[in-house]
Amino acid sequence: MEFAGGDGDAGVSDVSDLMFAFVSGGGLLALSIGAFGVLDAYHKRGIGEKRVDWLIGLYALGVVANIVAYVMLDRWYIAAPLALMLWPAERAFDKRGTFKRRSAKVGAITGR
Repeated sequence: MEFAGGDGDAGVSDVSDLMFAFVSGGGLLALSIGAFGVLDAYHKRGIGEKRVDWLIGLYALGVVANIVAYVMLDRWYIAAPLALMLWPAERAFDKRGTFKRRSAKVGAITGR
C-alpha cells in the first residue's frame, strides 16, 4: 500500500510529522476543553467546585503539549509566543485562590 508522494519507506520527517500531529492534536483538544474552566474562574462561577481547578489544569496541560509539539518539530519561534497562553491559567488560579489555600494549609502544618 503506497500513499501519494511516498515510496513506501517511512522517513524521519514522516515520523516527526506524525508525532507532531498526535501531540498537538491532543494538546488542542485538552486546551479547548480546559478553556471552560478558565472562563468559569474569570466569571466567578463554580466557586467551591474542584472541577474548575481540574479544567484549568487541563488547559495548562494542553498549552504545554502544544509547546512541546512545536519544539519537537524545531519550530521554537512558534512555541515561544504560545508560552504566553499560560498567563490566563495563572490568573484563573489566582482568581480562585487555589494556591493561596494550599500555601495556607502548608503554613498551618509547618507553623510559619
